[in-house]
Amino acid sequence: MAAATYKFWGQFSHSLDSKNRVAIPAKFRQQLKDGKVVVRENFEECLTVQPAAEWEKNIAARIAGLDEIDSKKNRDIKRMMFGSVVECELDKQGRICITPDHIRNAGIGKEVVFRGMHDSFEIWDRRKWEAYRKVYRKQWEEAE
Repeated sequence: MAAATYKFWGQFSHSLDSKNRVAIPAKFRQQLKDGKVVVRENFEECLTVQPAAEWEKNIAARIAGLDEIDSKKNRDIKRMMFGSVVECELDKQGRICITPDHIRNAGIGKEVVFRGMHDSFEIWDRRKWEAYRKVYRKQWEEAE
């Protein structure tokens, strides 16, 4: 069976509502056939969102060889990968609810930015994304 192909590309801005829900961008939402996603914390103070079926299919390969007994780094990776995972189902308006823990740990405010990552996408606090982007651009320019 061929692997699913996702095209989570581009950047979109949205706002959290008073119940911490946010609408998934239409271009991303149309690729979520069953409306189920996995949301987890990312290492860069944002959230990663992936179709639930894709997460289930790929997680074993992603953690293969991560022996937590021998490596603190591997334990940290597993903590980040599994400790923050929340399964969500899009509501009728194409929204997901972001948990208070995710909001706090990723530093998310009312305004968010969705960034496509091909087979997943990220949700950033707008200000954090803008600061990250400035640092990244400066590092890129210095490397040239």
